[in-house]
Order: sequence, then C-alpha cells, then structure tokens
Amino acid sequence: MSGPAQPEAAAPMPPAPTPADAAPGAPAAPVEGERETRLARRRRLKHEKKHRKAPWWELPALVALAIGIAIIVKTFVVQPFYIPSDSMEKTLHGCTGCHGDRILVNKPAYDIGDPNPGDIVVFHAPTGWDSEPASTPPSNPITRTIRGFGQLVGFVPPDGQVLVKRVIAVGGQTVKGDAAGHVMISTHGPSGPYRTLTEPYVYAPATESANQVAFGPVTVPKGRLWVMGDHRTDSADSRFHCTPGGPEGTVNDANCDPTASTVPVGDVIGKAFVIAWPPSRWSTLGTPTTFDSSAMGAGAAAVPGALSLATVVPLFLVRRRRRRR
Repeated sequence: MSGPAQPEAAAPMPPAPTPADAAPGAPAAPVEGERETRLARRRRLKHEKKHRKAPWWELPALVALAIGIAIIVKTFVVQPFYIPSDSMEKTLHGCTGCHGDRILVNKPAYDIGDPNPGDIVVFHAPTGWDSEPASTPPSNPITRTIRGFGQLVGFVPPDGQVLVKRVIAVGGQTVKGDAAGHVMISTHGPSGPYRTLTEPYVYAPATESANQVAFGPVTVPKGRLWVMGDHRTDSADSRFHCTPGGPEGTVNDANCDPTASTVPVGDVIGKAFVIAWPPSRWSTLGTPTTFDSSAMGAGAAAVPGALSLATVVPLFLVRRRRRRR
C-alpha cells in the first residue's frame, strides 16, 4: 500500500551570473532590483553598438556640398571684396603699408530698390574710370586656374576695374560743391534750395587742401549715381570725372558732364555692409544721419539685407555642424 504522494522537488535555479562570468571589458548587466544609472546605461549601449565605418564618398560629398554652398552664397547673397586703394580712407583702409580691408557686399540689397544716398557701394567702373588700380589675371596658367577658383567661391576679387565709393546723390537730385570742400544737395533742380551735408567721415588732410575745388551744379540723370570717395582729395570719383578726361585739380568744374561723371545703377554689384577683415577693424557700415532726410526707400533696401543675413547664418551653421560630426 503506497503512502501519500510526495511533492516533486523543484529544479534548482541556476545561479545569477557574477561579474567574473561576464565578458572581459563589458559593463556588468544590472542586478535585478537595482536601478541602472544613466551613465552605466550609456556605457553599456555604447559597448554593444557596433562601430560603423563611414562610406568612402562621404568626405568628397561634404567638400562638394561646402563648395556649392559657397558658390551660391557668393553668387546670390554675399561676396567679399578687397580694398586696394586709399580713396575711401579712413572709413575703409587700403593705404600703402597697411592691411587692406576686406568688406562683405550685400548683393540682393538692390533687387527691389535702387541705392540710396549715403550707401557705400561696389560697382564696375564705367568706361574711362581707369585711374585706380585694377585687378589683372596672372600669366601663369596654374596660378590663373587657382585664382579663377578663388573668384568662383568669392575669396579672390574679380578681374577688371571694380571700385568702391559712397553714393552722394541719386537720379533727379542736383549736387554741387565749393572750394572749401562742402557738398550741397538739391531736390528741386539747379536753382535750389540746397542742403549742405554734414560729413564727419570725410578725410581731407590739410596738406591736400589745394586739391579742393568747386564743381557743379550737376543734375544726376535718372538711373545713375553721383559717387565720391571719403578721401575726397585722393579719389578718382564723380568730381574727378566731372568733365570727360578732366584731371583732378581743375580750377572750377562748373560744366560737369552728367553722364561722364556718374555711374549707372545697373553697374552696381551690391551694398557694402560690414568690414569683415582684419578682426581689429570689424565694424558695420551704416548710412550717416546727414542722408536721412534725402534717402528714399531705405526700408526697401533693409529688407533684402535682413533676408541675406537670414540666409547666410543657417548655411554657416549647417557647415559648422557637419564639420563637428
């Protein structure tokens, strides 16, 4: 007669793994009931994740993308320019023996509006305006190729005559100056009344006072600009070209040729808005207050400026983020 059934003995549980049983170098798995810290979990996941090698084409693709972005920015948004002469001293440095400034030019600034009085503009020199140094291509083909690439991405100035001056009067305005260097503007034709500009930015050393001469009045044709350098006595600007081929220092340029002395709006490349290099000279280039009452449509030019900055900053951040990766 069999006795009462005995309960079947439970199978023994395998012992929990100890740190000695884990693979060498692997972080220990969390023990049941213990909370895994965030740092321990991050280390464990990093150890478990297999290293993936970047494809061979990733670096060339990033380089091509960076070059493409630079070309797009240079072509449509912002382009750097080098100041090669002292005609805009001391607003822009380009004197002999000093480090020429590099400025950034806002190219879309005049897409929906024309330049305003007081703007510093970069433009292609009209025919006959060849009195300042020009950039010429080198004869060496290798150097020429490297230079062409630099121009493509905007780090080398373009070949030919590219000048930078300040807009003093626009189409429809009448401008004249006296022998003391004062510049006067009228919006009612040659008979006036005239308003004398207050120009603290003008650089006219006393040793060059003999070069101060009277000019005008001249009425600027529609679609053209009267421009002058801030270094008034050493700038081949509109006053210098008051008469076709007329040398600086003429006794009185009363009969200015309104076409020979002005610049077509269509030749303007863009508006200079900041000194980008050297770092010690970094500053923005605004419009002097003396032009406030004569500026027309200044807000129209400010909108593209904000848009161009809004475009450049994200592109710069994308490139920076990719470099960090």
